[in-house]
Amino acid sequence: MMITAMDAFLENSDQDGSSGGDGGGAEEGGFSETQIQNLLSACEMAIKHPMLLHSPGPVYHMMSNAAVLLCHLLNGLHAKCSMRDSSSAGNSNDGGAGGNNNEADLFYETLDTFMSIRKLLNMHRQNLPVRLRCHAIPRPNIGPTKKTDPETPFIDLGETLMCSCRGCQGFVLMGCSPCVAAERSLQSSKVQAVQLESDGDFQREIDDLGDFNLDDDALFSILSRVANN
Repeated sequence: MMITAMDAFLENSDQDGSSGGDGGGAEEGGFSETQIQNLLSACEMAIKHPMLLHSPGPVYHMMSNAAVLLCHLLNGLHAKCSMRDSSSAGNSNDGGAGGNNNEADLFYETLDTFMSIRKLLNMHRQNLPVRLRCHAIPRPNIGPTKKTDPETPFIDLGETLMCSCRGCQGFVLMGCSPCVAAERSLQSSKVQAVQLESDGDFQREIDDLGDFNLDDDALFSILSRVANN
């Protein structure tokens, strides 16, 4: 899983360094077919084996960044399909029906994978200390309370509560100007500072319980206090 995800990450960095054209069969947003397949395969492995997120190392953060890349892919596919639908609304010919169907199939397959991995990552994130949490990824722009204007991205990554790691933040801030990137990073750091304060209160309550090197009766009394609180 880690090798598959790293292949997708490294291919993305290579394309950023040599972004010249649309050659090589690249999809919308500069994603190649092999990169898309690697992203989907890595996320599906995590969905089938969710305990891998608890393994030591950067597995959890790598899966969070893979989910962010799926957001970029979904935004590109959604914008491309919307433009083709609007342009073909006045035309009666079905010249590009095959290409549209393929892109729509890829969009829905990617959306199913993204929704599953997002749910899994958010559940895992809630059980982690604030300092160890990666991105809080927003929901897609669907539903009765979401905006439906064409200029709104399908998944607004501007609403992401980013990880404190600068390397992880780069996945969310792809394509952003340095000013926008600095503003979003500062906003996320402020939110994390507030969460750290509340997490610090909980840690102080744990420290107040004292030393756990006690006999069984003392430990049972501590557990009863924790349960009652």
